[in-house]
Amino acid sequence: MSASVVVTQPYVPRYRVPLFDALAAELAQRDMDLTVYSGQPDGEQAGRNDQATGAWHRDLTVRRVRVGPRQLEYRDLPHEVRTADLVVSELSGLNLEGWRLGMRRRPLVLWGHGKSYTSPGGWLSDRVEWALARRASHIMTYAPSGARFLIEEAGLDPSRVTSIGNSTDTAALRSFYIDARDAAPDTDRRPARPPAALFIGGIDSTKRIDFVLGAFEHATAADPGFRLHVVGNGPLAPLVDDLAARDARVRRYGDLRGRSLAELAVVADAIWMPGRVGLVAVDALAMGLPVHTTDFEFHAPEVEFLQDGELLRLPDDPAAFARASLAALDGPAPELRDDIPTVQSVARNMAAVFDRVLRG
Repeated sequence: MSASVVVTQPYVPRYRVPLFDALAAELAQRDMDLTVYSGQPDGEQAGRNDQATGAWHRDLTVRRVRVGPRQLEYRDLPHEVRTADLVVSELSGLNLEGWRLGMRRRPLVLWGHGKSYTSPGGWLSDRVEWALARRASHIMTYAPSGARFLIEEAGLDPSRVTSIGNSTDTAALRSFYIDARDAAPDTDRRPARPPAALFIGGIDSTKRIDFVLGAFEHATAADPGFRLHVVGNGPLAPLVDDLAARDARVRRYGDLRGRSLAELAVVADAIWMPGRVGLVAVDALAMGLPVHTTDFEFHAPEVEFLQDGELLRLPDDPAAFARASLAALDGPAPELRDDIPTVQSVARNMAAVFDRVLRG
C-alpha cells in the first residue's frame, strides 16, 4: 500500500504548480501518494490573483484572526491529514497546525526559510520557531544558510536538517528562452534596439515598485529610448498602469510565464528588483539576465543562488540606480550556466527526505 504524504499550505500560487506536479511524479515512483491541502489567499496575496490548483490539490476551510500586527490562521484539518503517514507543513512559529500535528505519533516535516530573511525577526520569534522545529522529524530549508542557522543557533541535529533548494519551472523556461533568443530578429538585439529592464513579481510594497518607476523616469531622461516591461499583478499595479497610460515606454503584462515570459526576456537586458529578490532569481538564471538590486535588508534566501555578474547591488537611490544600471548594460551578459535549480531537483531532494523519515 502506498504511503500517504500530505502537504499543508496557506494557498497554492501558480508558480508552485510545476513543483507539486514534479513532486507527485517523483513520489509515485517511490510508492507514495501526494495530496496538497490549502486555503484561499488573503490580503496582498489575494491581490496578486495567482491562486492555482492541480490534480493533487484539496481545499481547506480556513479561519483567520488578527492579533496585533500578526495574523493567525486556523485550518480545519480533515481526517486524511490527521491520519497521513507523513505531513509537511510550514516552518513558522505562528503555524497552529504545526503545533497540533507535532503532537501526533506520526512523522512531521517542516518546510521554510529557517531564519528571518524577509522580516526583522527577533529573539522571541526565533525561539518560538525553534521550539516548533524540535517537535518535527525533519526540517527542509530553501538555502544552506537557513539550515546552518538552525544547526548553529537553534542547536538542531544536523542529520535532521536539509537544504532542498527552491525553484520555478526553470528547465521549461530555459528551453523557451533559447528558442525565442535564436528566433529573434536582429532588430530585437542590442545595440539595434534601445536598452530595456524587466520587472517580474507581485506588485506590492516589498518589491518597491515606486522605486522602480522613479528609476525609470531617470533612465529615460538619460536615454529616451529606454523601456520598462512589468510582469505581475498586485495592489500597487495601478501605479504602473497610470504611468503606462501616459508613457508608452512602460508596459504591464499581468502574470506571464513560460514561453510568453521567455519571449519578453529576449528584448530585456536586466531584471530590476530594488526590493525583495526571491524566486525571480531562478527565473533570471534560466534566462541569463542579471538582477539589478540594492542592499535591501529583507532579500529572500534565493538571492544566494546568484553568483558574481548575475547580481549587481546598485545605489539605493532611484537616480543613482538608473545611472549605474544603464552603465552596467553596456557590459557582457551573464553566461547561461547549467547548474541552476529546477523543480525536478527540488522534488528529488524533498522525496529523499520523505524516504529517510518514513524509514526511520
